[in-house]
Amino acid sequence: MAENFTAHDMFEGHCRRLRCKEMFVETERDFKITESGSGIYWCSHTQTVLGPDGQTAEPANCKTGRGCYEGL
Repeated sequence: MAENFTAHDMFEGHCRRLRCKEMFVETERDFKITESGSGIYWCSHTQTVLGPDGQTAEPANCKTGRGCYEGL
């Protein structure tokens, strides 16, 4: 059975709105938002691959300093 990881473990350094499909698969490995094998991310605020500011939702962009960034 997979260990329970906190949201802080998963989103450390990234916006809490950033999502990828690996987040919804129970796994035994340490998952962090930067480890998506699919390379497909989306913003949970807009439900699209673009954030509220019109820029792409991906780990390289969804960090502190972006206007729509939401920390934990």
